Amino acid sequence: MSLPTCRLSSSVACVAGFLRPCLRRVLTVAAGLALVIPAVAPAGQPPVPGLPRVNTAAIPWSMADAAVALGDDTAARSDASPTMARIRERGRIVLGYRQTAVPFSYVDAKDRPMGLAWALCQRVVQALQREMEMPDLRSTPVRMIEQMRGPLIKGEAIDIDCAPSTVTVAREQQVAFSLPYYAASVRLMVRHGAGIHSINDMRGLRLAVVQGTTAERLVRAQHARAGFQLLMARDYDDAFRMLRERRAQALALDDVLLEGLRATSKSPNAFRIVGPPLGTEPEYYALALPKDDPAFKARVDAALAEIFRNGDMLQLQRESFQAAVPPFGHRLRIVPSPDMLALWAAGARYGSAADNNTPP
Repeated sequence: MSLPTCRLSSSVACVAGFLRPCLRRVLTVAAGLALVIPAVAPAGQPPVPGLPRVNTAAIPWSMADAAVALGDDTAARSDASPTMARIRERGRIVLGYRQTAVPFSYVDAKDRPMGLAWALCQRVVQALQREMEMPDLRSTPVRMIEQMRGPLIKGEAIDIDCAPSTVTVAREQQVAFSLPYYAASVRLMVRHGAGIHSINDMRGLRLAVVQGTTAERLVRAQHARAGFQLLMARDYDDAFRMLRERRAQALALDDVLLEGLRATSKSPNAFRIVGPPLGTEPEYYALALPKDDPAFKARVDAALAEIFRNGDMLQLQRESFQAAVPPFGHRLRIVPSPDMLALWAAGARYGSAADNNTPP
């Protein structure tokens, strides 16, 4: 095909008009091959101390940008995200969950996932069904342990980890995080009457902690000073078993998860949470997502922001945090704190003109 004859004064517009249909054909072929050029957006500063910043930086030039320039909205919606392309290809979305992370991610008597983080993921799936025009999109639950979160997401075996994942700089090397939806503090749980009131009373005693958690990092920082013996657990249930069977005199974990574990016990009143928080900053929970896929993160964040805005978050929290917990049916009675309500209010401003990525 030869270039058309153009006057010098309009040569740029003429050539652009000639190349436009060619570029459209190239993009169409590439879209059929699921070609995606991932874009990495720089991280900003947190909107409030300890909170991850919502990333709304523009995605660099990619196939999706070219599609927008050509007016191809369908390609812009799907091809910008390698995760969504993978979900579309397999016809299902894979969701990770925990077995005993009450009240965020655990199983009922019929071994079905439930909890607040799991409920949030179900809302995200509904939003993706509408966004991708896939009303029959199925979700596949996969049971995970804390240590496998990063490798499974990085290896594309998990699309979203629907569990209480604390946002940390180290974890951000492997995964991305959604808008935060909860805040907690790491504390100790002990048996009633143990005479332990804080970590300073643990010298010579055994402290259980789940490997790979932020609680492990915090107790290790005080290990030499406090002089306790550290017992490493595989998961939450394993750690609580150490405390129940008196192999450990204390268990370090996020306070809300400790409340959940206590509710799974036959005798919840036999255990109590003691001492001040072990960290100086709250632990912010978010859904863990594939790294280097800002388009997918933007869609998940938009779905969460809508939940924060329309009041559903309070209802979901009430259902999960005041429910009867298996196997003994003890009820959690955890109400949202003022800090939690402020966190949800901040999340509700995501994507609004008033937000503009500035601290509240």
